[in-house]
Amino acid sequence: MFSELLAKRAAENNPIRVGIIGAGKFGAGLINQIMSMQGIVVSVVADINLNSAKRAYVTNYISPEAIQVTRTVQETNQMIQNGKPAITEDGLLVARTDLLDVVVEATGIPEVGARLAYETITHHKHLIMVNVEADVTVGPFLRRLADNAGVVYSLVDGDQSRVTMNMVEWARTLGLEIVAAGRGTVFYDNDRAGTPDTVAERFGFDEEMLERREINLKMFNSFRDGSKAQIEMCALANMTGLLPDVRGMHEPSVNIADIPQIFSQVEEGGLLQQHGVVELANSVRPDSRTLLENPLRMGVFVVIRTDHPFIQEDLHSYHLHSGGSGQNYLLYRPYHLVAVEAPISIVKAVLYGKAAGSPLATPVTEVITIAKRDLKRGELLDGSGGYTVNGLIERVEIARPSGFLPLGLAYDVKLKQDVSQGIAITYEMVALNQDSFVLKLRRLQDALV
Repeated sequence: MFSELLAKRAAENNPIRVGIIGAGKFGAGLINQIMSMQGIVVSVVADINLNSAKRAYVTNYISPEAIQVTRTVQETNQMIQNGKPAITEDGLLVARTDLLDVVVEATGIPEVGARLAYETITHHKHLIMVNVEADVTVGPFLRRLADNAGVVYSLVDGDQSRVTMNMVEWARTLGLEIVAAGRGTVFYDNDRAGTPDTVAERFGFDEEMLERREINLKMFNSFRDGSKAQIEMCALANMTGLLPDVRGMHEPSVNIADIPQIFSQVEEGGLLQQHGVVELANSVRPDSRTLLENPLRMGVFVVIRTDHPFIQEDLHSYHLHSGGSGQNYLLYRPYHLVAVEAPISIVKAVLYGKAAGSPLATPVTEVITIAKRDLKRGELLDGSGGYTVNGLIERVEIARPSGFLPLGLAYDVKLKQDVSQGIAITYEMVALNQDSFVLKLRRLQDALV
């Protein structure tokens, strides 16, 4: 019914008014998609680089002369009332603007995301959280805050964690057991040590492409060094209650047809010690630089299970790949469309007051901080995708008692001791910035849960 309701809002000249914070590759892509829709408009775009915000409008045939830089809530409200596009350097201005229905936070920086999310929710606007780095750090607190404020806190459709969540919810609704759920990766053996410099060289990015597609090399490298997949599966785990079977997951090299067998229990010839896990399906041959014959690549999957012989017969007759003594069956989608699908989350929040997906009130997993190389006392950690650390998913019941530092707090904090490559960094090993907003929210969350 989304299209009918949006058409009605368009006819009534009452579009959903969206503010977007972050005009990088995702934010710009989301603007492109919304501009192709009816009944929804991008009213204001915030980015610390005003040229990026302006370019996102101009790419969609908006005259540069029609775009105004705003510096106050009053100026932004006036532009919205006049139906004119606004841009600003100040994300807080977007969070506090009265006439917006929903804000999309797409900066990818936990400190920034936590502050902007808090301001958006406390100013009684729905929040679509693209910033999964912030979500896995303080998402349960933000979800509780939104519930109390009567607004929606939602992760974004199109992201792999949310696309997988759709299939998990479908299967659970039908009474099917979830054996494993996750996403594909294209992960080579030396990627985990990669840096923004090496990722630029490897993929041959030139200045023209970096500027045209608004590619942030540090963010891009978080996909290549494995942190992003760990973060996304942590988000999925905290939405569903599914757990990693081992720290960092198994992430085997596996073709699509073999997924339901590989992700079955050990006694059935698989890898798992239990059912109900989050996992990764690597598309690269072991000890190789080449892809498998028929890998999942950047798609998503859910391995379902049924003991009912008639349902097994039905699933088999519909040609689902099977494994695990013939009781496990594979659901998969070979793609996720990132910003293209993201407006679904916006529309669902505004029209129905529902989240496309949000964390449970109590998290079950954490992304812990791992030294990417040998680190020296006094070095500053630089978070996901950087030069010093990356992340691995771990169960909360292990991470909390061990004092492991969440990856979302490993930004601009100084090491108090040397740390060897591959070691999990703890709170005691770093000097935290006590003025950090995300740290303050995290402490509130820890006190609550």
